[in-house]
Amino acid sequence: MKNSKFKWLFFMIVSLSLVLSACANKSSSNKSGNDETITLRAATGLSAQHGWWSNSMVPWMERVEELTNGQVQFETFTGGELVSVPEEADALLNGTIDVAIVLPIYQPDQYPMAEVTMLPLAHSDTIIGSKAWKALLESDVELADGKTYAEMQFSNFKVFPISTTQEYSISTTRKEFNTVSDVKGTSLRTPSRIHEIYSEKVGINSVTMPAVEMYDALSRGAFDGSYYSIADWSGYGFQDLFRYTLTGINFGHFNAFIGMSKEKWDSLPKNVQEAMEQANEEIFIPGAEEWIARSEKLIEQNKNDGGKFVDFSTLDQDVQDLFTQAIEDTWMDYAQLLEEQGLPGKKLIKLWRDLIIENGGDVPEGLKNME
Repeated sequence: MKNSKFKWLFFMIVSLSLVLSACANKSSSNKSGNDETITLRAATGLSAQHGWWSNSMVPWMERVEELTNGQVQFETFTGGELVSVPEEADALLNGTIDVAIVLPIYQPDQYPMAEVTMLPLAHSDTIIGSKAWKALLESDVELADGKTYAEMQFSNFKVFPISTTQEYSISTTRKEFNTVSDVKGTSLRTPSRIHEIYSEKVGINSVTMPAVEMYDALSRGAFDGSYYSIADWSGYGFQDLFRYTLTGINFGHFNAFIGMSKEKWDSLPKNVQEAMEQANEEIFIPGAEEWIARSEKLIEQNKNDGGKFVDFSTLDQDVQDLFTQAIEDTWMDYAQLLEEQGLPGKKLIKLWRDLIIENGGDVPEGLKNME
């Protein structure tokens, strides 16, 4: 009897030890990041309908969740619910959010070389611009002090390239450019310093404000129009306001990326990091293609509502000359602006030129001969 009780007690002790050991192993596995659920706060100041969110960020998050079998989950905030444009980058670095769409062009004081994608071009499209932007972020070309472009501009971030916008056009609520005098004095919202440089050269008055504030200002007649991507109109409702659009001349591509702080990135398990990088590769081109599809629909809709789309080549020759002359000058002025800040402006624009051409785009002849 006593022996039986002893055996029973021994069995219970051994069983309890095995259970505790299993729990300890599971806890250790969770700490290693193999099983624990990781919830990340993802945010943008853009609307939920914006192409970068709905067709790049959302598919990326969904794919990451799939690839990690639900190990990673996202808590999402859009339309300025948690962070406003252009504060996403700062919010990542101070830990308010974990992942975001970063719009560096809106912060030239912090990211002065980000505007390079806004340089006007002889030829490009969404796919060309997007591939060139991705190549720039991933380039191993040293621009200064042994550092690449990404190292000089975004060293505090883990960068996941997403597509640029479609090429920028000029759109107005009613103003047309039939003569040079029509151009001069026109007020346009300028999304970057490059557009401010260009506008000054052709006599256009610059208005600076984030895109999210434009609709109300345009509705009040505060200014005439904007440099903007047709495909991006629907993110803000501009298709209801613009009635004249100049096409056939490229005013650059606005860029963005999905970003995390390096600190947050380094804290993630390797399998999660690999899933995020794989997801980014998978959504990159479909995200660019969405801008093309949106553009086609918006052009048709806008025409039906009375909008006009005028090809640059049909304008009065004096107007064409005015616009064209400013392109090369803008490239050189932008490079000089960066050089005055101690940055490798000339090397940067040469690298961007080469990447555009390598990916199927084109630049004016004067820039091709730049050494």
